Amino acid sequence: MSKAFNFSLQKVLDVREMVEDKKAMGLQKAQAETDQEKRILASIEAEKERVAHPEETQDSSEGVSLQSLTTRSAYLDQLNDKIEDQSSQVSISEETAEEKRQEYIYATKEKMVLEKLKENHREVYKKKNNQIEIKEESEIASRISRNEDRS
Repeated sequence: MSKAFNFSLQKVLDVREMVEDKKAMGLQKAQAETDQEKRILASIEAEKERVAHPEETQDSSEGVSLQSLTTRSAYLDQLNDKIEDQSSQVSISEETAEEKRQEYIYATKEKMVLEKLKENHREVYKKKNNQIEIKEESEIASRISRNEDRS
């Protein structure tokens, strides 16, 4: 009969699949880092909110000391600076994740091109095989009819 279908660019396709997998892992890692940076930012913002609006544990007749207000103000300034820095980290991380996403999309498209080419080659191969089989069957049928005519 006929030999099995063999795609001549299979090794290239295999390499592209490995590249796509690597890019997918890179994207996953970048997204995890972005999520971590966002969690850090959220915790800093929660700390700022806690410090900015403390629960009133003192009697309303007692005032808040100047020293505690000064300390709280300085700490809020530090938290604002941390929030600003962490927001920058989040932005950088999001940009990195977007770059990784674009690399993954490109790798996927590159692989899909070869997969489509492979499928097209497979279809051509099947058609040729079907034509060969039909031709062989016709030759067998004509031989049998010639042998019957001779008898």
